Amino acid sequence: MMLNSKTDAKNVQLLKLLAQLRDHIDMHRIIGLNVGALQEGQISGAVLGYLQKSAHEALAIYICKIFEASPRNDLNSIPGIIESIPVVPVSGVQGRELAAFGSKYGHDAVPSDAKSYLRDVLAQFRDAHSESLGRLKEFRDTIGAHSDYRTDITSLPSHAEFEALFSFAKDFYEVVSRSLIGSGPAVIPRIVGHGFVRLIGSLGVQGPKFDFEDDK
Repeated sequence: MMLNSKTDAKNVQLLKLLAQLRDHIDMHRIIGLNVGALQEGQISGAVLGYLQKSAHEALAIYICKIFEASPRNDLNSIPGIIESIPVVPVSGVQGRELAAFGSKYGHDAVPSDAKSYLRDVLAQFRDAHSESLGRLKEFRDTIGAHSDYRTDITSLPSHAEFEALFSFAKDFYEVVSRSLIGSGPAVIPRIVGHGFVRLIGSLGVQGPKFDFEDDK
């Protein structure tokens, strides 16, 4: 295994970012799925609007944190983790695990070293989702972090895009944990989302929905 304490520490921090992002995605989705019933219940529209707006802004901020590269700062982002990986040949097992990850996202090259391979997979994924990532970054830069007078952003990417970005980052965390660190990966809990569903159920929402599959 390629034991690297810096890569390990950064990957642990990425896990924490992913756990928070998971909660923000879940909260945003649950409010949207149950908004009609919630408006008829005991929660005021102002509170619902505040919760959904806060989750929306947090989504943009956390996705930017996870995918951001910086020439000045040593980030715990996916690009920051990749830069921390030493350039050494991968073993057969590592190569197969990395190749399975890359193949899932349309990158079918054979890994020679983890750093260049993961960099190429990330670049291909970013190209495929450049519009969403660009809109999120613009939102973060002009609304989430500042209040730009000239900004006119009426919407952010779809829920499906949020899930796609989260899934890639989660898969990245897991392949680094398994193939490069040799520890984990840890499970990302969804306690906040399930807890919120129980809460709104206790406030009178009948059959509160956790996910889109609840409609089936």
